[in-house]
Amino acid sequence: MSLTEISKYMSLILRHKPEEIGITLDEHGWVEVKDLIEGIFKTYPFDLAMLEEIVATDNKQRYSFSEDHMLIRARSLLRPLIKRG
Repeated sequence: MSLTEISKYMSLILRHKPEEIGITLDEHGWVEVKDLIEGIFKTYPFDLAMLEEIVATDNKQRYSFSEDHMLIRARSLLRPLIKRG
């Protein structure tokens, strides 16, 4: 499976179906990196190097790591609403 295909699968997991790989997102959409890797690895060969490459090269910047790289989440693709006067 290509990194593009895994990225699409990862997007599905982090946005809509975390239960598909047995993970739970917190109230802000974060999940432990190790749990995501282990969950995806149950279905596809997957490791930290692949995850880092997907995050670094995704042209839509769909994913973000926490500052310590222990957590990951899907970024919101919606622009924030601008409050006017």
